[in-house]
Amino acid sequence: MAELQQIQSDAIIDLSRESFDGLGCSDYGIVVLQGADSWGAHESGNIVLPTSEGPFTVPISYDEREAPFATGMDGSKHPELLLSLTDEGDYIACAWARVLPGSPLMGVGIDLNAFSHFRPRKSGRDVAKLLFTEHELELIPHVADDPLYAKAALFAAKEAAFKSCAWPLRAWYESHDDKLLFEVRHFCMTEPGVERGVARNGAAQAAMDRMGIQRIEVHSTQLLDMALVVALVLRQERSALAS
Repeated sequence: MAELQQIQSDAIIDLSRESFDGLGCSDYGIVVLQGADSWGAHESGNIVLPTSEGPFTVPISYDEREAPFATGMDGSKHPELLLSLTDEGDYIACAWARVLPGSPLMGVGIDLNAFSHFRPRKSGRDVAKLLFTEHELELIPHVADDPLYAKAALFAAKEAAFKSCAWPLRAWYESHDDKLLFEVRHFCMTEPGVERGVARNGAAQAAMDRMGIQRIEVHSTQLLDMALVVALVLRQERSALAS
């Protein structure tokens, strides 16, 4: 088993509160660990979540699309416990929330993306031009002063948004015969601030409409030389919750 060190910082705490406060969750959090290159190398598939009632160990299973979900020790599902996993280099991270009845939160996604992916290449090739639309490239200077962080956060936002759909998609498949197919490329940034949300187009937009998803909200922070991004699938706009 890999020897892991938990990374604790104000940035992680602030991102967690900013993301989940006010969404009807009894518990939530973000855990970042250093010392393993994947969750498969950690705890034999178990995750220890630092809940308000103390450490809570949950086994992790994977569906046919390789999306993770929490189970009980007896293999039963935890429908109220949403989580997402990511890895980058020798860092692994988990975002999770235990939702209460009536919560608008339908799914959670997390992604870590290192700045190094976007450093200039000796060949002169700009990786960003291969990953972003022309409009997204125009947004980069408005996302953050540091272009490496801005690019890493933009791409992580698309990845996290895709992951956040895993739980509502799994629930859809359990009660419907037809398949909803979409990819990361069907998510796009339309507003300068990453935290403003991710839009959908094409196949993803059609799938979101059928699953009853109103908004995918995205929050980000810098952690060391990486962008840490959390995406939330909501049944309704957060602004509507207070009305």
